[in-house]
Amino acid sequence: MDIARPSQIEPITNRYGVHALARLMLPIAIRLRIHPNTVTLTGLFLGLCAAAAYLHWQDWRMATLGFLFMIGWHVMDGLDGKLARATGKTSAFGRLLDGIADYSCFVVVYVALAVTQDDPWLALLAAIISGALHALQSQFYEGERATWIRRSAGEFTAIERSEVGGAVERLYNRLERALGNQARPFDTLLREAAPEARHRMLAIWQPRSSAVLHLMGPLSANGRTIAIWVAAMIGNPWLFWLWEIVPLSLLALVAARRLRQSEDQASAAA
Repeated sequence: MDIARPSQIEPITNRYGVHALARLMLPIAIRLRIHPNTVTLTGLFLGLCAAAAYLHWQDWRMATLGFLFMIGWHVMDGLDGKLARATGKTSAFGRLLDGIADYSCFVVVYVALAVTQDDPWLALLAAIISGALHALQSQFYEGERATWIRRSAGEFTAIERSEVGGAVERLYNRLERALGNQARPFDTLLREAAPEARHRMLAIWQPRSSAVLHLMGPLSANGRTIAIWVAAMIGNPWLFWLWEIVPLSLLALVAARRLRQSEDQASAAA
C-alpha cells in the first residue's frame, strides 16, 4: 500500500482507477528516469487540452474528450508523487509546482466553460466565486487528509512546510495551515497521553474520522472532474458552479463539525 495514500481515506475512484493506473506506469517512469516535475508538467498540458475540448462542451463527444483529458491529468497527478517518493526526489518546489498545476488545470477549464456562455462576464464571475470556494474547500479537504495520515503514523504536531517558494509558497502554506494542517487540542492530548490511553483514543477517532473523509469525496479533485462532465452532458455548466458554491460549501461545513465531534468523542475516552 502506498503509505501516502492510505486506502481507509482514499476515494474509490482513486483506489480502483486513477492510482491503479499510476501504479502501473510507475515502473516505466522509473526505468526511463523521468523526473517527477516532468510528470507534473505533463499533467498541466493535459489540463490545457481538457480546456480546449471543453470550449466545445455542447458536443457530447468533445465534453467526453475533455473529461478523458482531465482523467489523464489525474493519473499524472497521482504518478508524480509516487515517482518522487520512489526515487527520493520529493521537494518543497515539487509540492508547490504540483499544487499550482492542480489549480491551473481547473482554472483553464472554468474559463473555457465561462467564455462559451451567452453572458460570458456573468459566467466568469460565477466561475471566479466557484473557483475561490474550490480553493478553500480543497485546502480543507487535503489538510484534514494530511492530519489523518500523520496521526495514524503517530505524529501529533502540524506538518512543517518549507517556504522556499517565497510569497506564493508562504500563502499556499498559510491557507493549508488555517484550513487543515494544524495541531489541535486533540493532538496535544494524544501526545501527552500514556500509550494505552493514546491507543484507545485513536481506536475511537480513526474509524469515525475516516468515515467523514469518505463522505467528503465530492470535495476531491476527482469529484469535481466528474461533476463538470455531468453538468456539460446535461447541457448547463452553470449547474457545476452552483454545485460548488452551495452544496459543496455546506458539505465542507458539516464535515468540519463532524470531524471535530470525532475528536471530542475520542477525547472523552482519555
